[in-house]
Amino acid sequence: MKHKVNIWPMYHPAAALHQPRLWAVMLQDWEFRPEHVNHNFIVGNKLSDSYGFDVALDTENDASGNLGQWSVAYRNQNGDIIVIPQEGKQIIQYGGDVVMHNAKWDIRVLERAGMNLPSPLRVQDTMIASYCLGMGRQDTKDTGRSGDHMVGGLGLKYLARRHLGMEMRTWKEVEHGTDQEITEYNANDSVATYLLWEKWNPQLPQHYWDIDMPLLNVLMTMENRGIMVDPNFLQEYATYLSNELDELKQDLPLNPYSPDQVAKYVYETLSIQPTKFTGTGKPSVDKEILETIDDPIVKQILKYKEFYKEKDTYVDNYISRMGVDNRIHCEFKQTSTATGRLSSANPNLQNVSEDKTGRPSQLKALFIAQPDCVFVRVDYKQLELRVFAAVANEEKLLEVFRKGGDPHQETADFLGVSRSIGKNINFLMLYGGTPWRISQEFHVPIDQAKQMLARYYGAYPNIKKYHTQQIEKAHNDKVVYNWFGRKRRLDSMFSDDWRIIKEGEREAINTDIQGTSAEIVKRAMIRLHYDHHAPMLIQVHDELLFEIPKNEATDYARWLYEYLPTLTTINGVSFDVDVGIGKTWADAKKEELFG
Repeated sequence: MKHKVNIWPMYHPAAALHQPRLWAVMLQDWEFRPEHVNHNFIVGNKLSDSYGFDVALDTENDASGNLGQWSVAYRNQNGDIIVIPQEGKQIIQYGGDVVMHNAKWDIRVLERAGMNLPSPLRVQDTMIASYCLGMGRQDTKDTGRSGDHMVGGLGLKYLARRHLGMEMRTWKEVEHGTDQEITEYNANDSVATYLLWEKWNPQLPQHYWDIDMPLLNVLMTMENRGIMVDPNFLQEYATYLSNELDELKQDLPLNPYSPDQVAKYVYETLSIQPTKFTGTGKPSVDKEILETIDDPIVKQILKYKEFYKEKDTYVDNYISRMGVDNRIHCEFKQTSTATGRLSSANPNLQNVSEDKTGRPSQLKALFIAQPDCVFVRVDYKQLELRVFAAVANEEKLLEVFRKGGDPHQETADFLGVSRSIGKNINFLMLYGGTPWRISQEFHVPIDQAKQMLARYYGAYPNIKKYHTQQIEKAHNDKVVYNWFGRKRRLDSMFSDDWRIIKEGEREAINTDIQGTSAEIVKRAMIRLHYDHHAPMLIQVHDELLFEIPKNEATDYARWLYEYLPTLTTINGVSFDVDVGIGKTWADAKKEELFG
């Protein structure tokens, strides 16, 4: 007698012994078995039949990289799923919302083919929807496209299997197949996208509609603009870095990228006691450890790594990515972080590091405004600290901001320490400062660290209350929300390892602060784009960069200075900005206006 058996791919329980955060994914797999949604469809004939309905759309490239097979799927008045397969350029009349999975990809494909595009405000995206529902994040192995078998993540194949019970073929299985196989593959992608949208649409949080989807067109417009690079300066700087690396390597008695050689020098030659270990139990030689060691060779190692990172990660990457217009067009990602922050890639322009080697930073000087224009830079003032005070509703700290005072000096005064220590303690509190962290950071006895924390909480009682509440939520709910309702699942809270749990507690405290700060910036970007057509080029955490005609720059900077703080308030707190103007990004960072 034959029996039909359903098999669900999932991690082996032993995997969680090495990666405790996997418990959350595994428990979810065991508790919520995949729901089977009927995904049968009828093949339609005419594209015009879909007019008036919301449709899902999916595209495939042909062998030459141009638009090949594509299809739309919708549910007709009889409740049937209809799929209309197409190939090559066609004119589409969009009657309702157009749903895609990783819409940016499909819109770019249609755009390159000369297709007419849907209105940006009528585009929906199931990858962004799943991210907003707290189902994970896109990473380098999870492109949101075909061939994705990750357990977790935002890939269509995984989400369709997990939430619809659809077992779908991968692109590798069909790319060399017949036209019929590719057509059917593409049709299933459209059907899966439509069914996921149908299932998730009623559950979506408000920030999906107010922030995430309006932001998509903002980011694509910024990607299209790009930012100009000085090609001569770029080549000169690449040569400079190469020469510096050659000299440093000659002076070093070891390979700075050999962990074994560096560890032998640190823990045997220098006889330093290990305080941190890798996952395999070896003494760690990561950057955090090396930066605490006062030794000329170790400092040379750090300097070499910093220079190498600049050349490999930034300069060489910029050279390869620069277009004929001398502009770099990076990709902004809105589903790649756990906190809701934006990131960028190809190349990463958000990670243009501040120099750690003691020399003036050169990287931001590579970026220049086009002729007759300058950069106007906006940077939110102490954004995370202001958000911290606002969400904790800490009146004493809020009063300092209202009066235009210095919160770091305020903290330093009642702790009886220098302003720099007061500043560091304020920022430690963004992650739930503990006596252990204070002792480690400032090299003070643990009893003194406990006294400092007690005085801090005594001065700011609502911050202590906020920390306690967030930690309780982490343990009880295993999720945390920012001010605007974005959810983060705290996978670490499923572990029984106290170190992992402490990480989860810090995440619970900081996610609200960091995530809320990110939403404030995104809300500003949306208003500037749709209401004012602002020529934004770059977003880096709390900073925005604009390219403005030279004769309009000062007035534009003043308008931004006055306008942006009016866009969001939390518990009566507005969020002020600094502005600067310069021909290069570096110059705009130096010059502060109106402050």
